[in-house]
Amino acid sequence: MHIVVDTADAASEIKPRDPVSNTVHCIDIETGEYHEVEGTGDIPQARVGHTAATINGEIYVFGGVSQKNTAGLTVQRGGAAMTPLEESGAVHIFSPKTSTWRKVDSSSADYPAARSYHCSTSTSDAILIHAGCGNADVGRLNDLWSFDISTKAWTKLTDAPGDPRGGSAIAFDKNGNRLWRFGGFNGKTEVGGVIDHIELGNGKAQDAQWSSIDFETSEDKSSSPGDRSVTGLHALADGRLITFFGEGKPSPTGGHDAAGNFWGDVWIFDEKSKSWVEVDQQGETPGERGWFGSDAYGDGVVVWGGIDKDNDRIPDGWVLKLD
Repeated sequence: MHIVVDTADAASEIKPRDPVSNTVHCIDIETGEYHEVEGTGDIPQARVGHTAATINGEIYVFGGVSQKNTAGLTVQRGGAAMTPLEESGAVHIFSPKTSTWRKVDSSSADYPAARSYHCSTSTSDAILIHAGCGNADVGRLNDLWSFDISTKAWTKLTDAPGDPRGGSAIAFDKNGNRLWRFGGFNGKTEVGGVIDHIELGNGKAQDAQWSSIDFETSEDKSSSPGDRSVTGLHALADGRLITFFGEGKPSPTGGHDAAGNFWGDVWIFDEKSKSWVEVDQQGETPGERGWFGSDAYGDGVVVWGGIDKDNDRIPDGWVLKLD
């Protein structure tokens, strides 16, 4: 089993908001063997703050911020100069089998605003994009879009409830055709105390409405995960959700211009009981971190990279297997 780590993961920057490269990296999870992939084709511009999701073994990349925008001007992510790449709804697709990139332009006149630090996931035939940070005029977002991989058309779905936010997390449960959303940063503080969902499998996804499940949060996390952003959220094979790590409070200087306080915990959410259970992590653990890459893996999850409380970039990878 290999994990393809493209520039969507935490290793995409060493200096804050400065893309390292547009190189694709591949790691064998079982052996730890690593190599760089010499991609060909329409290779996308190096970027940070974008997302990647997979369908049928291909990786779909959307959004992000680069050192230079399409006009060739240097941009810095944050403050008044928060300027994501404007690509008119285009999606970049990487095929690991052939190591080739191709750029797919939107076939629809309506498409998501350019953004960074959004979240994405996939169904069997579509990529879902949610929230994030638009340009200075747009600000933070709370929208939800679906990109059909066969028609190359974007469809706007119902906006999510609550504050517009960046650094949120979404996961698609194929068992119930349901999209879940958790956490985020609303510009002042991390978001918590609720997990939201929307039905996508009833044939009327554009008209579907969000529902929310509230839960109490506390500083000692006695019965549920504390408020957080840039966390992991994935649907397990049995329909339960798992969330882990993330940033609990923004940096003392305000916003996400430096490292804040991070969580190192893991939680399972059961929709039937509407309750959380904290996972007892055994042995050595990844420790507190946020801004990492992660995905479901077998009966658990895989985590790669991230940032710690000292604002240091973390180069390691971990696999969590659940009983």
